Amino acid sequence: MNSPEVSIIILNWNGQHFLEGCLVSLWAQTFRQFEVILVDNGSVDGSAEWVRQNFGEQLAEDAALPRLRLLELAENRGFSGGNLAGLDKCAASSRFIATLNNDTEAESDWLARLVAGLEARPGFGAVGGPMLFASSKGQPQPLIASAGIEVRRDGLAIDRQLGQPWQPDQAPQEIFGPCAGAALYRRTALEQVGFFDEAFFAYLEDADLAWRLRLANWPTLYVPEAKVWHAYSGTGKQGSPFKSFQLGRNRLWVIFKNWPARLLWRHSWRILGYEIAACGYTLLKGNIHPTRGRLAALHPRHLRRVWRQRRIIQQTRAVTPQALESWLTKSATPAETLRLQRTADELAVSS
Repeated sequence: MNSPEVSIIILNWNGQHFLEGCLVSLWAQTFRQFEVILVDNGSVDGSAEWVRQNFGEQLAEDAALPRLRLLELAENRGFSGGNLAGLDKCAASSRFIATLNNDTEAESDWLARLVAGLEARPGFGAVGGPMLFASSKGQPQPLIASAGIEVRRDGLAIDRQLGQPWQPDQAPQEIFGPCAGAALYRRTALEQVGFFDEAFFAYLEDADLAWRLRLANWPTLYVPEAKVWHAYSGTGKQGSPFKSFQLGRNRLWVIFKNWPARLLWRHSWRILGYEIAACGYTLLKGNIHPTRGRLAALHPRHLRRVWRQRRIIQQTRAVTPQALESWLTKSATPAETLRLQRTADELAVSS
């Protein structure tokens, strides 16, 4: 039996209605040397049984590549924990590990373009392409949900080019890090820096991993033609109390773990200013969940864990603060931040 070069981990939580489009798009890929590890994260909507009924041939032990493997977890371990469980099931032969949201549909050349990008650049640790809003499909210029991760001087890690029209025929370029909704990682890079932090549960775990890759001098490539269509926030629901809490908490953990002391000191007033403004705005709107998340991040038990992680990350850092500074973009004005939020709200999947 042929061995896969790529293991694609797809996390599913009560997303049976997304699975057909996602899996069918993968079986149409021009690059065929892959396996899919579908991690069912404690779903109660019959997702696992649906997969067995509709993809039984691909689930067979002797299935040819590409093949499908179903991992059923007894409980919801979040995006981080579910992907970690999936990583344990990946074939030892796979040189690349892909993460893909279940609420996506990949263009047929998506995987071929990502693999080619890393093959041509042995020193790069990850590659990603544009995630396009599924709600803009069919428009003359579809809109970008994420073109990777951008980090700002106020500590905000955001989706790069959110809401901008996708432009064809652009050249590949280096970016800060990939969005894990559709990313390909070099296994040797993950073996060095680790995979997702299970404590994050969901959201910004990819920003944390992007920082660790960057700190270890594993750059990320962006390939504009490697497209997937994304039903934005199809699982987490845009603006939900859960998502608001997670983002508020995990943002601080990303900063505490990964920012070198020099950058923290230089931009501390920007980071603090954003925190005060964000908490004040959301509390005035009656949304206490981002503030609850920030308070949870500061619990002594969590701070001790984050401090231990920080010591290891900073002691093994392979790039200078000056090099990292060049990746920090200008902080957004409050008006720009609200505009981006409205764009995401308007184009997200409705609950």
